[in-house]
Amino acid sequence: MAPITILAVLAGCSLVGSFSLIGCPHTLAVRATQGRRLRPTPLRALVMRQLYPVGAPLTTGNLAVSSVHTLYYELHGKADGVPALFLHGGPGAGCARRHAGFFDPTHYRVVLFDQRGCGKSTPRGSLEGNDTPSLVADCEALRRHLGIETWDLVLGGSWGVTLALAYAARHPTKVSALVLRAVCLMRTKEVLWLFGDRGIGRLIPDGFHAYSSACDTERTQQQQQQQQQQQQQQ
Repeated sequence: MAPITILAVLAGCSLVGSFSLIGCPHTLAVRATQGRRLRPTPLRALVMRQLYPVGAPLTTGNLAVSSVHTLYYELHGKADGVPALFLHGGPGAGCARRHAGFFDPTHYRVVLFDQRGCGKSTPRGSLEGNDTPSLVADCEALRRHLGIETWDLVLGGSWGVTLALAYAARHPTKVSALVLRAVCLMRTKEVLWLFGDRGIGRLIPDGFHAYSSACDTERTQQQQQQQQQQQQQQ
C-alpha cells in the first residue's frame, strides 16, 4: 500500500509529515524527501495565492445515507478532472461554494458536501445518528455514489482535519493525499480554547460574550422545552 501524502498547514507555519513527496499539483510547493522530518516553514517564506474563481457547480445532488439523514453535495471544476474532496469545519459549519476556490478548476473535479445536520443536508441540526464513524461512512458512500475509485486529494479544515484523518485511517487505499489546514484534533484543550473563556475569549472578549450569551439563551430554551415535554408525558 502506497503511503499517504500529508501537508498540514497550522497557524503561522506549514508542516509536512514524513510520509512521501508532496505530489499534489497546483497546491503549495512544499516538498519533503520520504522519511525525512522537516522543520515548520514560516508562511511568509511561501508564495501565497488568491483562491481560484468559482462558477456555478457542474451538478448538485442529494444522497440518502440513513433512514434519517440525506446529504447535499455539489461538484465543481473539471468534469473529468482529478477527484478531490473538501471537508468543512465546525462540526456543523457546512460548505460554501467559495470552498471550491481552494482547487484549480482546470485540474480538479471538486466535491463539496454538507455533513449530517449541516447546511442543505437534512434534517438540519439533527444530532441523531450523527457521530464520527457515521461521517466517515458518509465520505465513503459519497465516493461510491459518484463512481470515484480513489480521492486524489482530501482537504480538511479545523474539524474537517479530524474527519479527514479518521477517513484516511479507515480507508487508507481510497486516499492518495491529505491537505490539513487550521489543524484541530478536537482534543479537550483545543475545544476549551475555542469555546471557553480562557482562550479565544481573552483575545476577542466582546465577541465571545455575545457568543456565550446566545448559547445560554438557547440552552435555557432547550431546557424549558424538555420540561414541557416531560410534564405533558406525565
